[in-house]
Amino acid sequence: MNKTAVIYTCAHADPEVSNDRFSWLGDLIYDLKPDYVIDLGDGADMRSLNSYDTKYPTAIASQNYEKDINVYNDSQERIRHKFKKMKRKRPAFFGAEGNHENRIKKAVSYDPRLEGTKYGISFTHLQTKTWFDEYYEYKNSAPSVFTKDGVSYAHYIATGNYGTAMSGEHHAYSLIKKRHSSTTVGHSHRRNIYFKDDAFPNPSIGLVAGCFKGGQEGWAGQANLEWWKGVIIKRNINNGAYDPEFVSLDRLKTVYGT
Repeated sequence: MNKTAVIYTCAHADPEVSNDRFSWLGDLIYDLKPDYVIDLGDGADMRSLNSYDTKYPTAIASQNYEKDINVYNDSQERIRHKFKKMKRKRPAFFGAEGNHENRIKKAVSYDPRLEGTKYGISFTHLQTKTWFDEYYEYKNSAPSVFTKDGVSYAHYIATGNYGTAMSGEHHAYSLIKKRHSSTTVGHSHRRNIYFKDDAFPNPSIGLVAGCFKGGQEGWAGQANLEWWKGVIIKRNINNGAYDPEFVSLDRLKTVYGT
């Protein structure tokens, strides 16, 4: 039986930005009742650790770390809340570690003295075992690649021996050229899609899934205008082929934000 999935990435839960969008996403998932949901990473912004290797790393980590963790876990609770409230079985949730979640591991590697589940910093604070049926952490210092129904997923696909994230104007085409199969990624915050309908034995689709951010970034300048915010519904998934539907954050707000 062909399946339905909801895909989103780069939500960047941030204490300075409202988490309302995650409630809207939860309502969409509840109404749609997909077979599964995939979060391609960077769900936690972890802004408190973004300059960990500067002059005063302990001050940065201790100042906002707790708020970063709390806002992330609140975002995950909001997505699943309606299923819990209505006592309905939720779809399977699959998650991937992005480079922003990976900041926690990097911080510990820089100074292991800061690690601790109670009073320190720890990747376990993200509660990935609670939120996800399967969670794919980094492997060999890069995002893991996993496959569902013939589609490969990762926070990003690396290029070159040094693992630089693939990007560019023809990003989705490059995914197909490198992987030779349907592949979906996040990371860039941009939206891009490429169809290879004559691929053998099954059609292939390269997809860059935009982002689910709630606000703009001062550091990004004009790049903010290039970012697409929303989620993708994949219907009739079968051996890597599917029918994509793009649901913008504005559309979610219009339908569920009242």
